[in-house]
Amino acid sequence: MGKRVVKNYPSPRLMETIGATNQTPQEAIGELVANCFDARNKDEKLEISIDLRDSRIIVLDNGKGMTSEILEKAVCIAEDMSLHIERGDGAKGHFGMGFKTSCSTLGYYYEIYTRPVGDNIEYHTAFDINEYSTRPSGSNAWDVIIDDGKPSASSPLKNAPHGTAFVISKLKIKDFPVSAVLEYIGNAFKGHIEQGDIIKVIDETDCYLARPKTYSFLKGTKVKIDETFGPKGKYHITGWVAIDSQTHNDGFYGFNIYRKGQLVLTHDKTWFRAHLMTSRIIGEVNMDFLDATFYKQGVQHSEDWEYVAIHMKEYLKGVVAASYDLSRKGNINKPVERKAIISQLDKDYKIENEGEESFIGCADNGPNEETKPSTSINNTVKSIVTEKSLVLEDGSEIQITFVEKEEDGHDVGPYDYIFDMMQEPQELQVLVYKNHPLWRKKIDGEVRKIIATSDAIYRALVVDQEVDSRKALKIRNEWVSQRTESMK
Repeated sequence: MGKRVVKNYPSPRLMETIGATNQTPQEAIGELVANCFDARNKDEKLEISIDLRDSRIIVLDNGKGMTSEILEKAVCIAEDMSLHIERGDGAKGHFGMGFKTSCSTLGYYYEIYTRPVGDNIEYHTAFDINEYSTRPSGSNAWDVIIDDGKPSASSPLKNAPHGTAFVISKLKIKDFPVSAVLEYIGNAFKGHIEQGDIIKVIDETDCYLARPKTYSFLKGTKVKIDETFGPKGKYHITGWVAIDSQTHNDGFYGFNIYRKGQLVLTHDKTWFRAHLMTSRIIGEVNMDFLDATFYKQGVQHSEDWEYVAIHMKEYLKGVVAASYDLSRKGNINKPVERKAIISQLDKDYKIENEGEESFIGCADNGPNEETKPSTSINNTVKSIVTEKSLVLEDGSEIQITFVEKEEDGHDVGPYDYIFDMMQEPQELQVLVYKNHPLWRKKIDGEVRKIIATSDAIYRALVVDQEVDSRKALKIRNEWVSQRTESMK
């Protein structure tokens, strides 16, 4: 009997397979941006650019850069960087796997250029994914070459005194919307942007600043969250929750959860039962004590997570009740009932009224802000067509508009709708995604409008106004009958 030592050398093909993730391009770029925040130079405001030109992706920052020693550790697989560099409490990365995975997700070749503060030298290294796949396993399989030299204006860092640039080429996905990157980055690093850090996205046509998302909620319903609980005050949650001005049938409600300034979970509904009547609940919370998943997109469902869920479900009972009451029997459109419900919410939480409602959408947020339906009527679309209005039995009118848009890769059907009950008169906007596979069949344009609009009418009546389904069907059929008269 005996024992032996086995050398544990990962196969070089790992460099290729770590890029086989379900990360979207914007999520992979976001991981590189997160690394930039970890490289902040003292208290300086960080400036990050994401350059999407010339069939490559460059993520560049004005951080403190990496010395030769730090770069040597950073390029190693799964090196614990906390042993080699001093990290603040807000550090997002630990083992250097995030940038390797994200770069490999985006392309087959990537480079790092870095200039450390106070050192008139630039370091450079490159990873060729295809070349790694041909290397034999063994102790030399993961050798990395690092070049050094004087800073050059031909470098992606140009004349910057310090900073780091990730350059990814031989891209796996060559075309993806700049607007999707802007939206993701603006949401993912909202706290950093609000504190003055700058993130810009550059394409062939222009340069755009990433803007934080804003929300639409009923005045007087925004509840400030500042909860400390658990053993020795272990858990501290800050943020806010509010009641949206309308119900959602698109899933875009619930909480955006941030950890150390980075968005890790979107539209989470763990703390209340997901239902049409609770689909007005929106909010943002910060929970730095949680452990994120490996790619920092999600949280580990640990005992801490379960403990927090118990507390927050109890805390939100008043908000959940208000959402139900406002949605029930159209109370949101009845001033007296709406005021009474909001007044009760104020008693439960002592709301600090901010005085103004906020609205979804940011000006100057990119070249195409129509990537998916917002929860308010989009009046900026030029191709709006006015359809025949819907007049209800009580004499109230619902104005109807029809818009054709390009579907941008989200999991959506051939059409959707936005119903704004706060307008006078109320407005129903019908959205048709003209490049959806259903429309590849030759369907007359007028027939397509009627199909989409009649479905939107039925859904808006049943879902948003809680009209009996049989009555809603009758109203819809009457509208279709009147609308088709114009086709004769």
